Amino acid sequence: MYVVLFVLFAAFLESCYFGLITSGDPQCFTCIYDNSSCPESWHYWGNSCYKITEPRFTWSDAKDECRNLGRVLGVPSSNPENEFTAQLSEGVVWIDCNDREVEGRWKCKEGNVEVAYRNWNYNEPNNQGDEDCAAFYTTWWGSRKWNDLECSRLERALCKMAGRPVLQV
Repeated sequence: MYVVLFVLFAAFLESCYFGLITSGDPQCFTCIYDNSSCPESWHYWGNSCYKITEPRFTWSDAKDECRNLGRVLGVPSSNPENEFTAQLSEGVVWIDCNDREVEGRWKCKEGNVEVAYRNWNYNEPNNQGDEDCAAFYTTWWGSRKWNDLECSRLERALCKMAGRPVLQV
């Protein structure tokens, strides 16, 4: 029975869409997510998996590193998500938010999806010097706000992926 279910799951998984709880596709079983769906050393929250890289990268290299892992450089899209991701690491962590194309026009994207949420620190973004890339700061006193920084700084990265679906029959 379990082998048959696994084969069915593997055969019909292509019909399921990540991020959906159920699918109207008659060839797709109901897909749900659980915390066991994240790879080892990743953290589950809100149907997604998160990892803060150990190595430090420039902002562009951080995007590439997450992409090399088969993921995206993440950006929180709500206060609860911002709180969760900020608790994963102390220090400075790159997020996918920048104004490299037009100064002052911040684009925050997760993959190809624009994120409207912002959590700037007081008087940020301020473009002191040439600060075109965003990161969140977590500190021992609890600040979890965003700052603009020079994109060439070496910082850790917030990588994000959709949780893997788990077959429910």
